[in-house]
Amino acid sequence: MATRRAFSEESLREILLSLLVKSLLRFKCVCKNWGNLINNPSFTIDHLNLSKKKKPPQHLIYDYGAANDAPTVTLVSDKGIDEQNFQRLGDNITNLLGSIDGVFFLERQIGNDILCALWNPANREVRHLPAAAISFESFAVGRHLVFGLEPMTKDYKVLYYNQIEEYAAIYSCSRDSWKIFEHNTDVHQNSMMCKKSFYNTADYLNGSYYWLLKEKTDKCRILSFDFGNELFVKMEGPPRGHEDYSWSTDLILLGDSVGILNFVEGFVKDVWVMIQPGVWNKLLTIHLTTPTKSFYDNSFILVTKSSRLVSYNVRTNKTKLFEFRHPGLKSFPECGGCGVYYYKESLVTIKRKGNSELHLSRCLTKMVNKY
Repeated sequence: MATRRAFSEESLREILLSLLVKSLLRFKCVCKNWGNLINNPSFTIDHLNLSKKKKPPQHLIYDYGAANDAPTVTLVSDKGIDEQNFQRLGDNITNLLGSIDGVFFLERQIGNDILCALWNPANREVRHLPAAAISFESFAVGRHLVFGLEPMTKDYKVLYYNQIEEYAAIYSCSRDSWKIFEHNTDVHQNSMMCKKSFYNTADYLNGSYYWLLKEKTDKCRILSFDFGNELFVKMEGPPRGHEDYSWSTDLILLGDSVGILNFVEGFVKDVWVMIQPGVWNKLLTIHLTTPTKSFYDNSFILVTKSSRLVSYNVRTNKTKLFEFRHPGLKSFPECGGCGVYYYKESLVTIKRKGNSELHLSRCLTKMVNKY
């Protein structure tokens, strides 16, 4: 009689790496060996990297105007709706940012209070942020509340910045507290306006958050915040030709580059990419006849007249129509419509750490620094 041979640990690891997070969360309870393997920080990194490389892109649709009996969150790809069920996050969500390695930042207003949290939809973890010793007034002029990651230490951070005020505040997951610091961006004093993107997913890249600076002289600059050094930096925008940079100019991300989508006339827009700080290249001129919802990789996510999503890759000139339809896609989140967020599920944990979890976090930091 033939005997069964157990999988080697290497073979088992390869099989588990190919599975969805919801399956891995169940398999953690099968036996101690499987649980230790899945909880290993190196497994989390490899699973996320594999997801980025091999699994098709997904988009999380958040319906800011959803009725009480309607789902607020839907996960879609160009193949249709993913059946994964997300927890309801409740009403009064005014801001959703991300995702960064599968983690979102969300802001909720309850009465006069503003509550902030981090959220990983895949493992259903929510981490509520402590209150800060600074007011986050929702409708304050020049207010920006943004989300980012320090890549070397994998420390998620939230920045509150008001271009009119002298001080800013930053929250760090590793510290689990807010820090108030003085900044010297001089944006308001120099008659510049720090423009927030409509897209909410088009601002963070490789450890920095970016804003478009619009000056009264129609000059265009970029302001960035480095989450590692916790410093602001200003850079020159594209050279101005015969056309001015209007308020319809938007900051975008294309691949690993910061870009600018500049209105020319009618439906004609120029796409610029920054090849190094302050150095720009005009990539192409395109005709966009439908509203843009977000960006991922080298693709624009657009909305058709029939309220469906379509992706357009500017480098390959290929389009893909999503098998998903929602009337709220035609409106921006600020108007009670739908936000469209590029999403890759991950095992990343955002729970507050006990002693054993702190040890795992330090191991993760050492591994990231090593590679």
